[in-house]
Amino acid sequence: MNSDLTSLTILALWGIALNHTPAIARVLRSNVAWGMGNRETSPDVPAWVERADRAQRNHHDNLAAIAIVILSAQVMGKTDAITGIAAIVIVTSRILHSLTYIFGIVGLRSLAYFVALGALLVIVWRSFI
Repeated sequence: MNSDLTSLTILALWGIALNHTPAIARVLRSNVAWGMGNRETSPDVPAWVERADRAQRNHHDNLAAIAIVILSAQVMGKTDAITGIAAIVIVTSRILHSLTYIFGIVGLRSLAYFVALGALLVIVWRSFI
C-alpha cells in the first residue's frame, strides 16, 4: 500500500475517533442508560464537546472529496512521490484541523484547513499532468 492509500486509511480511522469523542463525553456527563437510550434529551456539556461534534461533521463532509481525489489518482496510475507527500500533508493538516477545532484554536484551525485543501489540489494537479 502506498502512502496515498495509507493516508486515506488513516483519515477513515480518524473519523471513528471523532465519532466517539463527543458521544463518550456525553455519556460521562450523564450515564450509560442515556447512551443506550433514544437520546431524546442531551446532557449539559462543556463547549469543547459541541466543537467536537462540529469537527466530526466537518471531517466527514470533507472525507468524501479527499477519498475521491486520492482514489482517482490511484486508479489513473498518477500517484508518485509528490502525491504521497501531499497525502501525508492532508492527513497531518486534517488531524490538526480537528484538534484545533475541538480546543477552539481558531486561526490555526483555518490555516490547517487551507493547507489540507492546497495539498488536495496538488493531487488533483498531478492527476491531470
